[in-house]
Amino acid sequence: MADSEITTSLSRPSRRDVLSAVVLTIGGTSFKGSTASSSLDDGATDGAVSAWKAWRTAHRHTLALCRKQQRLESELVRTVGFPQVVLHAAELPSPVQLGSLRQFDELAAGLPSLCSQRNKVAATLCAHQQRWDDADRAIGYTATKQEEASASADEERLIAMLLAADAASLHGLSAKLDVLIAVGADGAEGRHFPWPELRRIRRDIVRLAQLQSQTTATITA
Repeated sequence: MADSEITTSLSRPSRRDVLSAVVLTIGGTSFKGSTASSSLDDGATDGAVSAWKAWRTAHRHTLALCRKQQRLESELVRTVGFPQVVLHAAELPSPVQLGSLRQFDELAAGLPSLCSQRNKVAATLCAHQQRWDDADRAIGYTATKQEEASASADEERLIAMLLAADAASLHGLSAKLDVLIAVGADGAEGRHFPWPELRRIRRDIVRLAQLQSQTTATITA
């Protein structure tokens, strides 16, 4: 491992975190066994609805993996802690916490007298990193994270397929809106987009699809 690589940082909230939170709060979302979900299931011959069903399954799988890797990361942080060293030196006004040898070198650039402690800092960081890596392999954190990344890529592919599919019914349009609202609300810019209005349009489409189904059933009865 190179000196500059002796570091591990807590994952920032990923797109998966944001997306899962958004999906779970969307009114009438397909993940709550709602009437909207049943309505979409009626569009069995619509390619967009079929793609939506595949995406829904993939999303659930990816979300489960995301939660698992977050749980494992929290376990690592709690039991091992991020690789770090606390540097005590007379030249410093207070102890400094370092998470990588690069940080030490940046600090020592202004305080050359610290250079004599470089090997000790490197050894401490390496030992801590080794404990992290050993615990990681034991619980499968990195393996789960890689599996989640692969599942997420598959889900992205399914989203692209869904949006490219020709909707042949109101159910198909509703399916596309379902995914667009979930994916589009991700990120800071999403807060400024009219998501309530889009959700209202989606509810209108679902309502019209249900009325259409009821009318068809009455005519054929």
